[in-house]
Amino acid sequence: MIKPDRAAQLFLEGLNSRTTRDTFNRLSALVEALETKNDPDMVEVKLVDSIYSFMEKLQLLEGNLRTYTEEKRKNLPGSKLTELYENLTYNNGSGLFRD
Repeated sequence: MIKPDRAAQLFLEGLNSRTTRDTFNRLSALVEALETKNDPDMVEVKLVDSIYSFMEKLQLLEGNLRTYTEEKRKNLPGSKLTELYENLTYNNGSGLFRD
């Protein structure tokens, strides 16, 4: 079973793949064509609205996934130990039991 942080990272990598970028470029071209159309049908107006909504939600998702993966990287066991040792002071002994 894949770990959630790894799945998030793989999804982000997939979003940045050439194939995905090409797909979104085509979607942008579709929006541009529909927006410049004279007298669009109601279904075309709804389509443009849906595409903008989708793109906005995708950007929010991407930002949240990036934050999630960055936070998970910070909280790796090695990172916690490094942080612990960096915060210790050695004033005649261990700083583990200071007030």
